[in-house]
Amino acid sequence: MQPIPHLPMLRPPVRNNGESVAEATGVRRTTLPGGLRVVTEFVPSVRSASVGVWVGVGSRDEGPTVAGAAHFLEHLLFKSTPTRSAVDIAQSVDAVGGELNAFTAKEHTCYYAHVLDNDLSLAVDLVADVVLNGRCAPEDVELERDVVLEEIAMRDDDPEDALGDVFLAAMFGRHPVGRPVIGSVESIEAMTRAQLHSFHVRRYTPERMVVAVAGNIDHDEVVALVREHFGPHLVTGKEPQQHRKGTGRVGGYPNLQVVQRDSEQTHMLLGVRTPVGTGSTAGR
Repeated sequence: MQPIPHLPMLRPPVRNNGESVAEATGVRRTTLPGGLRVVTEFVPSVRSASVGVWVGVGSRDEGPTVAGAAHFLEHLLFKSTPTRSAVDIAQSVDAVGGELNAFTAKEHTCYYAHVLDNDLSLAVDLVADVVLNGRCAPEDVELERDVVLEEIAMRDDDPEDALGDVFLAAMFGRHPVGRPVIGSVESIEAMTRAQLHSFHVRRYTPERMVVAVAGNIDHDEVVALVREHFGPHLVTGKEPQQHRKGTGRVGGYPNLQVVQRDSEQTHMLLGVRTPVGTGSTAGR
């Protein structure tokens, strides 16, 4: 799954003359109640729109027992909502020639849609419904568990993917970013529907979300659509802000890892730590 192209930057830089790049490129931002941010970029040269709901939750927010929960949940939310089945969701976007998809990374999860500009309302509706109301039905959990386990097997069969996992584990030690986004066979097999539902309810809160829209769109119209479809979710969560896991010092130490594989090629990966940045460009 690939990230959405042409999405606006959340903190645009400033030109030398003091004019913000946001003002010059048509990027606008509005923060709604509960902390939900809406960022748009007007692109007049196209007749399309890209809608993405970016949730600041990824594999680094998981404990060892629920490793892979963010990715597992991403699969589940597309299966059904209280008003749409998986077929309804797929047919709705297919009927307008659009695309609906998602991907999970270490620090965020993104649900996105690409449609013609005339279908913007449908895109916001679909993405919001999936993100906010996606169900974790027991039968869907078992179906997607098998899908994720198959993805893990495919990853393990690819020497380059396996090498990347070994490298990250060696580089970051027990830090959460050292674990694969997809999880492990053990964690996925043991994960329960209750754990996935709790992860969804407790982590998918408005202050962690950014709705980013780019294309031939109007900012005020987008904000109105977000207010309509996010509705009662535009309130601060009742539970305290969840502490982000892995905020301490990164583990790992210099070492050599060798994995024996029956392969016609040898794959090598070399990594080094670099100085921590200070925000200054001096010395780069």
